[in-house]
Amino acid sequence: MQGFISPFSPEMLAQIQSGFERYDSLQKKDGFIKLASLGWYVNGDMTLAHSAWLMDMAIEGRTDVINKDLITHYCEEIKDRAKFLEKDKSKRSPIIKEGINCHFDGRYYASVTLFLSQADGLSRGLLFKTRNKKRELKELVAERSENKFFGDILDAILKVNTIDEYFSEDTNGPYNLNRHAVLHGYDINFGTELNSLKAFSLLLFVNDFLNT
Repeated sequence: MQGFISPFSPEMLAQIQSGFERYDSLQKKDGFIKLASLGWYVNGDMTLAHSAWLMDMAIEGRTDVINKDLITHYCEEIKDRAKFLEKDKSKRSPIIKEGINCHFDGRYYASVTLFLSQADGLSRGLLFKTRNKKRELKELVAERSENKFFGDILDAILKVNTIDEYFSEDTNGPYNLNRHAVLHGYDINFGTELNSLKAFSLLLFVNDFLNT
């Protein structure tokens, strides 16, 4: 547009460009996929800088740092979403609200189960990826991937990660949340705050990026 004056200084534009380049570089190193392999997913309210930092930490294998940061982040997110759900009239709202209330009460076995089941429902039951379901999930992702930015984020859900792979005794444990094991009753040791927030992060990921 002729006569348009950018509100950003050249220095600020350079910083923004540098931020996007760093983000893209980390994504190409499978940053989101490595983060998902730890059971964590980003959500729609997370900043580009925060997402890039998390990818960086995941690539470096800084699991403890990631856990500490995302426990804080999702503790705030769960409070904000609880307020939003008070006004939401969707049929899933009462179920998710109950999951949040269970989390607040420290009833993590209940909250993990409710969060994972609703994430499954929102993604049309495609999180556990048999061959046919994986193809359907790719089609669903393609519907939502209107630009490369979201396509890169959604690529993480197409990979087999601990949270959605077929249950194995080798992957069971308090730090390896496995959706199949929880929802089919194989894992009986999943009731922790950490797992509840990981399950909530998956629910928000599906809601914010896959849900219509």
